[in-house]
Amino acid sequence: MTCRLRIRAQLFGKAAALAAAVLLPGCLGSTPDLKTESVMDNFKKAKQDRLVVDRNYKVGERYRVQPGEVMIRNKLYTLVPEGIGSYRTELDIALTGDGQRLDIPAGLKLRTADRQLVNGKLANLLPLPQPPAGAPDVTALFANDDGTLVPAVMRGGRVVTFAKFAVTPEKAQLTPDMVGSVKTSAGYVNYEVVYNNNGVFSYINCAAPRAPGTKPPTGPKPAPAAEGACGSGPHLDLTVVEYDRAQLDRAAKTNRAWYPVRNKSLDLPGLKVTVHEIAPAYIVFEVTKDDNAYANKAF
Repeated sequence: MTCRLRIRAQLFGKAAALAAAVLLPGCLGSTPDLKTESVMDNFKKAKQDRLVVDRNYKVGERYRVQPGEVMIRNKLYTLVPEGIGSYRTELDIALTGDGQRLDIPAGLKLRTADRQLVNGKLANLLPLPQPPAGAPDVTALFANDDGTLVPAVMRGGRVVTFAKFAVTPEKAQLTPDMVGSVKTSAGYVNYEVVYNNNGVFSYINCAAPRAPGTKPPTGPKPAPAAEGACGSGPHLDLTVVEYDRAQLDRAAKTNRAWYPVRNKSLDLPGLKVTVHEIAPAYIVFEVTKDDNAYANKAF
């Protein structure tokens, strides 16, 4: 039996190709290294939105995990580019207007201080770190949101516009600093399940786990069963880490608990998980259903 190799895809770089880690039962010994994969990372060209889908498993495949390893990683969200109110110069730029020349060096970082009306339109006011050589009274530039330079400068505390205005190189402009912001109108899934340990304990209640997506039973809750009345069975010590939507690499909530395994079934939010093997040093599991699975043939 041969194992299929994996292809690693970067999440936050350029658009990545579809990649999946497929692990056959005979390959289980190499799981910790083989099962961490980016499933999809694509750009919606029209709006430059980035769709991030990243899972370290494939529904219907078996995986082996050891204590301290991420058992399940599930990410599904859309990022939109958002300006943070600052710009930088990639090239040396020369502005010429009404016979005067203003040289702006490459590598200059400029932060928006204000928005002012220039020739009837709002433009970003960008203070200069220091006056340029040859123009000691010029203290700021004006730029549009996309970094296009506006034919005006702040000179001696006043906005000075130019009747004739040119930029060299011709298409040179400031580069806006952008960050990826989670699209609030789209769905957001970003969590990890870390496997810590396993043991055999008494079940706290006798109710079997509900299937993902089903509603809880109606009517009054049954009285709690006496200790040990529900029998005992294997439990998994799991830590569920939920990540913040404003800072995607920061844990917003962490919860560690013992999760019961009944008839090989593990109850996790949005997932149906079958645990095939439990040993002191590892477990073997399979995700058989994922409510957050995403499929879009357009990509």
